[in-house]
Amino acid sequence: MTTPAETWVRLIGALEDLAAQEALLLRGADFTAVLATQARAAPLVERLVALAGTADAAARARLSAVQALRSRSLEWLGAELARGREELQAMQVSRRRIAQIAPVYGHRGIAAQFRAQG
Repeated sequence: MTTPAETWVRLIGALEDLAAQEALLLRGADFTAVLATQARAAPLVERLVALAGTADAAARARLSAVQALRSRSLEWLGAELARGREELQAMQVSRRRIAQIAPVYGHRGIAAQFRAQG
């Protein structure tokens, strides 16, 4: 039978591995794999929460480091989402401009196509 301290060490190690995988997958834009990794981490987090009262200082420090890594990953993801939204907005503005200008050059079909997309 394992002690709560041994269980903490094992679970924290597994969670550290999953958090590192998640960070790599995020930077590789493999969002399906990120979701799968998060699903694998959920039971570990639940078990760690259940054992919260038995954690020693070293275990809490390791858990804090995992939390910091996940926070950095989420900040990176937020920045990427913001960049993607800005790019999408710029494309929509360009489409509207094309839809306005195309009829001047005799391209009514193109203008209608861009109006439908934008």
